[in-house]
Amino acid sequence: MKFINKLINSTSIRPQLLMMMAGGIIILLVSLILASTWVTDQQVRKVLIEQGKQATLNLSRNSTLALLYDSTENAEMAIQATLSFPGVRAVHIYRADADLFYSSEANLQNDSLNTRMNTRINLTSINITDKPQIFNEDDNHWHFLAPVLIEPDNPSLQEQLFNILPGEAEKTIGYVLVTSSKESLKTIGNDILLSNAIIALIIGFLLILVSQRAIKRLTQPLYLISDVMKKTEQGEYAPHIDAKGTLEVHHIAEAYNRMISALAERDEKLREQNTHLEKQAVHDHLTGLINRIGFEQALKLAIGECKTMETQHALCYMDLDKFKIVNDSCGHNAGDELLQNVSKIFKQHIRKDSDSLARVGGDEFALILKNCSIEKAQTIGESICKDIENYRFHWNGNVFSIGVSIGITQLDNTAASLRDVISKVDSACYIAKERGRGQIHVIHPDDEDLKNLGRETKIANKIIDYLENNKFEIFCQPIKHLSNKNSESQQYEILLRMKDEDGRNIPPGKFISSAERYNLITRLDHWVLSQTLMQLSNNSHFIHTPGMCTINISADSLNDDTFSHFINQQLNDKNINPGLICFEINEIAAISNISNTINFVQNIHKLGCRVMLDNFLSSSSSFSHIKNMNIDYLKINGDLFKDFTHNPISHAMVKSINEIAHILNIETIAEHIETDESLKEATSMGIDYAQGYIIGRPAPLIDTIRQAGDV
Repeated sequence: MKFINKLINSTSIRPQLLMMMAGGIIILLVSLILASTWVTDQQVRKVLIEQGKQATLNLSRNSTLALLYDSTENAEMAIQATLSFPGVRAVHIYRADADLFYSSEANLQNDSLNTRMNTRINLTSINITDKPQIFNEDDNHWHFLAPVLIEPDNPSLQEQLFNILPGEAEKTIGYVLVTSSKESLKTIGNDILLSNAIIALIIGFLLILVSQRAIKRLTQPLYLISDVMKKTEQGEYAPHIDAKGTLEVHHIAEAYNRMISALAERDEKLREQNTHLEKQAVHDHLTGLINRIGFEQALKLAIGECKTMETQHALCYMDLDKFKIVNDSCGHNAGDELLQNVSKIFKQHIRKDSDSLARVGGDEFALILKNCSIEKAQTIGESICKDIENYRFHWNGNVFSIGVSIGITQLDNTAASLRDVISKVDSACYIAKERGRGQIHVIHPDDEDLKNLGRETKIANKIIDYLENNKFEIFCQPIKHLSNKNSESQQYEILLRMKDEDGRNIPPGKFISSAERYNLITRLDHWVLSQTLMQLSNNSHFIHTPGMCTINISADSLNDDTFSHFINQQLNDKNINPGLICFEINEIAAISNISNTINFVQNIHKLGCRVMLDNFLSSSSSFSHIKNMNIDYLKINGDLFKDFTHNPISHAMVKSINEIAHILNIETIAEHIETDESLKEATSMGIDYAQGYIIGRPAPLIDTIRQAGDV
C-alpha cells in the first residue's frame, strides 16, 4: 500500500488518468467479452439441444415400425437417418422393457458409452414424458431420450395387435436414446470468444487512443498552469494565464491569476519597503548621511580599490569638541539641530560624486576622500576645522562655539583590514583631541604618538585580563600619627600594583592613565575595594589593628551614583566596620564637579566611613570648596615637602594649609616625607600624620597582615 501511495504521489496526473481509463476500459471489455461469450454460448447450447431433441423426435417416429415388427432393417434405416443430423454420435433403440433392441455401430464400438448405457437402460431415475428430453449429460455429450409411441389412429387394429384396451390413447412400445456431441458447442464458443477478443482489442485500442487525446486535452491547461507555477516558484511571475479547459480548470486559472496579481502587488510593496529599509539601514535618519554600516561598506570598497587599482584615498575621522556641553545644557533637541548644522558644514568640503561622508557615532563623523593625497586631505581638514571654529550655534538666546578634532590616514595598497584602518584613524583623532582639541593629527609611517597609544591599548587589554583573573596585587603604605606617638593604631594607604610578564612593576601612572582612557578605572575601583575588604575580613587578628585604611577612588566612581551602594554592599558582605575605611578623593576630581562630591561625601558619612582629600594645593577657591565638603582628612600635596625645610614659600604654604584645615576641624597628612629633617619639621608644625619612605615603604597587604599576626 505504501508503494502504491508513493507511486501515485510521484506520478503526474496525465499518466494516472490514462492508466485509470485504460484499466477501466480493459475491465469493461473483459466483462463484455465474458458476458457476450456466455450469452452466445447459452444461445448455441439451446440451439444444439433443440437440434438434438429434434433428431431424437425424428428417430422416435422412424423407429415405430422397427419396434412393431422387430425389424432390424427399419431400425438401421432410422438410425442412419438420425446419424445424418449434425453432432449425433450414437443412437440406441430400446424395447418397451428397456432392453437394447438396436444400436449404431459407432456406439457399439464406443467403450465409454457401452459402459454407461450397457445393454439395458435404467429409466427409474427420470420422469419420462411424451417429448424428447435430456436423459443424461457429461462434459462432452448430451444424451436425449424419447419414448416410441403408437397413436390410436386405428383403434381396432391396435387393440388387435397390441392388446390395447378400449379408452387408452397411446402406448409406449420402446425408447430411443440419441447421443449428441458438444464439440460444436466448444468450437463455436472458442470462435466467438476469439472474435469477441479481437473486436474488444480493436475497440479498446480505439477507446484508449480517444481517451488519451481527451485526457491530454483536459489536462493540458493543468500542465500549463503547473509550468507557470514552477516559474513563479523561481520568481518569474506570469502576468496572466489564459487556460482553456473545463469549468474547474477555468476557475483554477482565474484563482491563480488573482493570486499572482495579489503577489505581484505585495512584492512591489515589499520591494519599495525593502528599498526604504535598505536606505534606512545605511543612512542616519537625523543628518541624512550614511551611518556606520554604510560607512564600513564604502570603506571596504575603497580599501579594495587601493589594492586592485593602485589608487590612493584618504580617510578622516572627526570628533566634535564641546558637543556634550550643548547637549547636556540645552537638551537633545539642541544637540540634534547642532549635528544637522555641522553636517551641512562638512558637506561643503566634499565632492558629492565621489567622496563619502558618514555619521558613525553620537558626535563622530568619518570622511572618505577618493583619489586624494594625504597633503590634500590635511588641507581639507584644516579648512573644516576653521569653518567649525568660526561657527556659532544659537539656542534659546545662548550662543555656543564648538570645535572638531580630526585624525587622518592614507589609504593605499598597504592598507590593512577594515578594523585596523578604523582603529588607526580613530587613534589619530584621539591624539588630536589630547593635544588640546580643534587639532589635526596625520598618521605617518613612524608615528610615535600612535605607537604610544598602541602601547596604552595593550596595557588596557592587560588590565582587562588582570581584572578577570585577579592578577593585580594589593599593597599598603603606613601612615604615622605625629601628634599622638603613643597611639597603637596604625593607618595605611591601600595601593594597587601591576607587574609585567617579567615580574617588574608597571608604573601606576601608566596603567591608571590607560584605565581612565579606556573607561576601565571604575572596574579597578570596584576590584580594589572588594579585594581589600576580603583580605581584611579573612584575617580577624588584623581587622582591629589599623586605625584606618585609605582607598583611592577615581573621578568616574565619584560621579557614579551606584558606587555608594556598591560600597555599602561590600561592607555588609565582608562584615567590615565602616569606620575602618577612608576614601581618598583627588582634589582636581573633587573640585571639577563639586555638587557630586558633596553628595558622595554625605553618602559615605551615612555609611560610617571617612573621606580624605588628596594632593591638595593652596588656593582660595579650594578652601571655599573644602568648607562645604565636610571632609575628615586633608593630604597635602607631596611636592610642597620636597624643599619646604629650606624654601620659605613652600613652608608658608604648608603652614597655612595646616592651620586653615585645623580651623575647619580637618586633620592633615604630609605625604612624600623622605628625610628625618622633613619629618621633624612636619611634627613641629603640628601636622597630624606623615607618610613617606622615612615612615615605611609600600609592601604587600597580605605580608603586612602576616607580620601583624606574628607580633
